[in-house]
Parts: sequence; structure tokens; C-alpha cells
Amino acid sequence: MSMNNIRSTVNRLKSVLILSFTALIAVSCGDVNFSGPKTNNAHMNVHLTDAPANYQQVNVDVQGMRVFYMPISNDTASVDSASDGKWVDLQLKSMKINLLDLTNGVDTLLASADLDPGRYSGMRLILGSDNTVMVDSMTHNMKVPSGQHSGYKIKFDSIELKEGQTINVTVDFDASRSVHQAGKSGKYILRPVLKAFVKSGDQVETGSISGTVKPSDSDAGILAVMGEDTTSTQADTTGGFMLQGLDPGQYNLTIQPTNDQYSDTTLTDVSVEKGQETDVGTITLSGSQ
Repeated sequence: MSMNNIRSTVNRLKSVLILSFTALIAVSCGDVNFSGPKTNNAHMNVHLTDAPANYQQVNVDVQGMRVFYMPISNDTASVDSASDGKWVDLQLKSMKINLLDLTNGVDTLLASADLDPGRYSGMRLILGSDNTVMVDSMTHNMKVPSGQHSGYKIKFDSIELKEGQTINVTVDFDASRSVHQAGKSGKYILRPVLKAFVKSGDQVETGSISGTVKPSDSDAGILAVMGEDTTSTQADTTGGFMLQGLDPGQYNLTIQPTNDQYSDTTLTDVSVEKGQETDVGTITLSGSQ
């Protein structure tokens, strides 16, 4: 083969390699979204919060979060049957969280995800096995019953997510009602009591009640009762409290001090409106008789 033919063959090989490499780069770039979330998606942020409880720590091993998605028909704007729905796993980093760091309006971001527009009607929290409670400076393992792998059901009203919409959802993990101590063995059991509500935006359907209990050493529990619906919390070390995710209506607010020096008291007809915080001010407890 002449030198000219060799040069011609080498040049053709170079051209083929360059074209192949260019095509590879184009395909690779096509798989990466450099412009952020797709414009036809919706977005959901999920936060975790808790109410104070009579423990030093309540540590939960968060492994996952799932939401149930149902598509909406474009021609009828009606929800398709549940059989067409599916559970969607929200991407999050596994984390161990002390719930008592997240009280009276403090929360932490669990997950943030782009989702298909549609109706979301259920949520589940997936926990691992490393769950502990601290009592009298002693740390105890908590047994978690069945449901650990499929996730624990979260009470959550359905919402519709539209294209381009962002929604913030708060999951309230009620530690005081979730931690139980077995009578005979003395071992601790975690049975999660969970509810979720939309925190901000056009789809907010709940309100909140806040206030302060004095004296702060009353160590009071607070219950908001409307019909058969009861939501509870514990005043913090300053006496402050907040009850979130309350349906609109009239509540009886009962203050139950654990310190025997003080007496129970009840505020009646405390009004809650959606999207609003009702501040009942300072509640001063009387001494017990």
C-alpha cells in the first residue's frame, strides 16, 4: 500500500472516531436535564415536625417516604380509578431524627421531588430498625411492629397537583402518642401516629392554635377537642405550645398540668380558620385546692 493510501485510511478512521464521539456526547447530554425540573411537572416538599413529649429524646430511623398517585383524565378532569394509581417513592437520604428537636412549629425537610401532575391521596413513612427513646438519661431500643417495610400510613386528605405547581406538606409525628412501654417487660414499642397537612399555598385547609401556659413549671399537656377529633401537644420549657393541622371549627382547649400544684383549665369555643394561626395568649393556671 502506498504512503498516500495509508494517510487516506488514517484520516477516514479519524473522521469516524470523531463522529462517533460526538454522537456519544449528544446522547449523554440528552439524558441530563441542565435546565432544572421539567416544565410539565409539579413539585412537592415534605417536612417533618412533632409535638413535645415527656421524654428526653425520641429518635426515629427514617428510610423512605411514599405518596399514592392517581392520574386525572384530560378530557373529563375526573380522577381515574384507584386501580390506575401507583405508589411513588420520594427520593430522600436516610436519616436518624430526634423528634423532640422538631416541636412547636420547628420542622425539617425530609424530601423534595418533581412529580407528575395528578391527584395524591395517600402517604406512607418507611422506618428502619434503629429507633430509640431516652428516659432518665438511659437510651432504650424501640420495637417497631409490622408495617416497617411497606411504610406507616399517614392520615392525609387528597390534593390535586397541577403542572408547574409547588406544594409544601408537613408530616406531624405525634411522639407522645406513638411511644408505648410494655407493662410486664418494660420494653418500649413505637407505633407511629402520623398525620399530614398542606403547610402553605392555595390548598391549605387547616389552621393552628398557639399560646403560652404559665407558670412554665406546670409542665402542661394541651388538648384541642372538636367532636371526636382530638389533637394534643406538650408545652415546652418556656410554657409555649402550638397545635398544627387543625380542621376549621370551634375547639375546646384543655390544659392539663402534670405538676400537682396546679389545676386543669379549659378554654371553650376557640375558633380555628383555615390558613390562620389562632393565638390564645397567656393562660395562667390556678393553684390546686
